[in-house]
Amino acid sequence: MIKQFYILLFLFLTAFSYSQSIMFQPNTNHKARKLIQTLNTTGDSLILESKKTIRQVDIFNKDFLKTIEIDSTKAKIDLNMLPKGNFIVKARLGRKRIVMYLKKSDDNKKLAEVSAREIKVKDNSDRSERQPLYQIKDNNNTLYWVVYESNTGFGSHKSMSLEYLDDIHDLIEKIKLELKSDIGKNNTLLVYEIYDRSKFMDKQLKNKKYYKSKKSKFFNVQPIYSSLNEKPNI
Repeated sequence: MIKQFYILLFLFLTAFSYSQSIMFQPNTNHKARKLIQTLNTTGDSLILESKKTIRQVDIFNKDFLKTIEIDSTKAKIDLNMLPKGNFIVKARLGRKRIVMYLKKSDDNKKLAEVSAREIKVKDNSDRSERQPLYQIKDNNNTLYWVVYESNTGFGSHKSMSLEYLDDIHDLIEKIKLELKSDIGKNNTLLVYEIYDRSKFMDKQLKNKKYYKSKKSKFFNVQPIYSSLNEKPNI
């Protein structure tokens, strides 16, 4: 299914909105007209708005998957987290699935966020000299499914995405800091090891709760890290 969507992406290379390194193609089908689809003025966020509740937004290609639970009539999705590549964007409004496309030609990281994280951690040592904090496989090719939920007095937000080893330790350090603060003490982070990326992605796209499965050949159903108990489950 993912490959079929990926092939379709190259058949719709007209009517893009251009802004810096991101090109966005809205869905112009009459069934999608009630959903406002545009980039913000700086071109680093996707703006969606509808009279109906936007349940969820999936952004994916054959190597990447990020799921964002919206549950609102408006959404502003940060696109800085996307690597370089072509992506399918699928918004879920009730039973409707509205498909859009975007292309990012520059692999820009969220430098401000990374810098802020480094300041909070107060760690000036080189990553290669750091001792591993958790018993996670030392394999840069291993992929992990990360479920992060922010629960603050300002509301809740949940995001799910595939991540590589390089980002896992930083995410764990970040959640440990958040749990020590009053505003972030109810935040949660779960990390699952993926065995088969393509099959896991296919299952997860069809069912947003697939990662909660009790049995699977495609990923480790026991999280290797859970902030709920503050130690990895190996």
